[in-house]
Amino acid sequence: MLSTLTSSLESFIIANVSWAVFLGCILEQIIVPIPASLIVISSTFLVMQGASFSLMSLGTLVIKIVIPASLGMTLGSLVYYALAYKLGKPFIEKTSRFLGVSVEDVENVEKQFKGNRYDDIIMFLARCFPVIPSIAINLFCGLIKYDIKKYLITTFSGSAVQILGWGLVAWFSGNVYQVLESQITFLGNIVLIIIVLAVVGFIINKRRQKNK
Repeated sequence: MLSTLTSSLESFIIANVSWAVFLGCILEQIIVPIPASLIVISSTFLVMQGASFSLMSLGTLVIKIVIPASLGMTLGSLVYYALAYKLGKPFIEKTSRFLGVSVEDVENVEKQFKGNRYDDIIMFLARCFPVIPSIAINLFCGLIKYDIKKYLITTFSGSAVQILGWGLVAWFSGNVYQVLESQITFLGNIVLIIIVLAVVGFIINKRRQKNK
């Protein structure tokens, strides 16, 4: 029964993976403890298992995982962007213990920006490589009233690069797992046969000694 339930759940997720990833990444931006990497890796593992590396398969990964996840992260990030935009530092100070981000964290993000044309590149790279918590970036951008068009472009494109990276890792790992799983199963069967033969041989040998 458990295996049937697991199989049904897996089939449901695969059939609705784009929506699942989209909604999951929106929540990831609002409810901090949910890691986007876990959502992407688990979804990719299910969708891309057994798929050979090709442009068509890469297109499937981009359409079903990367784009929905990037859209979800971008839309979800707007929640704290808008709150910081409207309410400013008092909002961050009052909610820091719940969000896990303090005013100091946001100010540390601010130090990375110099007020020149390279700020957009830095923002893009910050989204590509999640060294800085995304919520700190979202709050900072709202706090300084970062241009909304640039915000959407850098957030979506940077998130897409990050998600594609996680997706490729999960895809590659899934294929390696399938190869190893088949080999382990094969070796396990051989070991089991050897154990059974050894037990049977031991019993026969004991009976022969008893008869003698």
